Amino acid sequence: MKFKFNNLISPLLKILIIISFLIFCYYFSLKVEGTGDEHLFLNDLKFLKLNNWFEAISKKMAIAYLILAYPISFIIKDYLALRLVNVLLFLLLLLYCRKIGEIKNKMFYFYFLFYSSNGWFLLGTNDTLFIVSLFIFFNEVYKFLENKKNTSIPLLWCSLIVAFFTRELVYVYIPVIIISFVLLINAKVNLLNKIAIPIGLLGLFFLINSPSIITNHSFSYDNKKPPVGVKSNWAQRQYLAQLMVNDGKLNDEQHPSWQETDDYLLKNGKNSLPSTISEGVLFDFKLTVKEFFKDFSKVILQSIRQTGLIVIILIMFLMYNVLKNKIETNLYIPFILFLMIAIFSFIIISFVEIRWLTPLFIIALVYYSDLESNKKINKNIFLLNNLMTILVLFYGLYRVMHKL
Repeated sequence: MKFKFNNLISPLLKILIIISFLIFCYYFSLKVEGTGDEHLFLNDLKFLKLNNWFEAISKKMAIAYLILAYPISFIIKDYLALRLVNVLLFLLLLLYCRKIGEIKNKMFYFYFLFYSSNGWFLLGTNDTLFIVSLFIFFNEVYKFLENKKNTSIPLLWCSLIVAFFTRELVYVYIPVIIISFVLLINAKVNLLNKIAIPIGLLGLFFLINSPSIITNHSFSYDNKKPPVGVKSNWAQRQYLAQLMVNDGKLNDEQHPSWQETDDYLLKNGKNSLPSTISEGVLFDFKLTVKEFFKDFSKVILQSIRQTGLIVIILIMFLMYNVLKNKIETNLYIPFILFLMIAIFSFIIISFVEIRWLTPLFIIALVYYSDLESNKKINKNIFLLNNLMTILVLFYGLYRVMHKL
């Protein structure tokens, strides 16, 4: 009976995932022009088209992403050009997984579609380029450590270089990037093999970023400046947000206005809020520790809506092996997943945006698929995850159908 039940659940899950993916794609395609952060990239693309490249890059913008959208924007509307680039990157990622990524378990692609129902590739921001490039880097490292076929040092380096020049968020990932290289060196992987193309790509990005390097002494990233006349910054606004949430003056995952932040500093003094993320960690360490546990648990709970029980299963798998003293390189993926959730939960005092973890959530799907293929997880756990995913799908479909 259990065997027949499992055979019934799996096809049902696949059908629901496909239906859900298509419905959510339609839902996100209805988003109006300039939704959320897309507004910033639209303005930057327009500025790039109206001014010379040196002036535009000196202004600081997500140049790695905008270069891809720039030529397309002369054919279709700017916001559609930004979104089309991300759809193409999404398809490129699927092609990579199928042809190069050595991901053989077909269930991965269903898990991936389930995760992608959140529409991360359907808005015109540089998130998708960052996600795709960093995921490829982690997967290439994983392939080397697991002795998979089709490994590529040039692809490993190139994907990391693209991620590095796409979003400043990559700096938060430096601890797990360093760990990745340490494990590769310990595995006797020749990291200097065929690196002419990566060196050329690195030189190209330095050349493209030279206006910003000359003008700002830094690389060109998207620049989310406060409105003109505002005295506070994003770090202060985010820290105040958590203080107000804790006092019941603001809903969770919301920000106070810039005016409220400026007024708070005027009333309580310019040192009443930390001006950088690093200052925020030590500003009130008791609050930092309290918010760490709150944010960590919240990320784990939110992961259920994104991946079913997969993130939870991998963290439990990591803990089980650590307790059994079976610490080997095959724990690479669950370890960096756990570590990055912990890092974000520790340094972000307000709330952790789940999209920041997307590269790791997707690589977690790869790892879980391998555990499933190699029969390293109990069939009951596999069944439980499928049932939970079906419940999440029904819940998501119920909510989105009321919005259409």
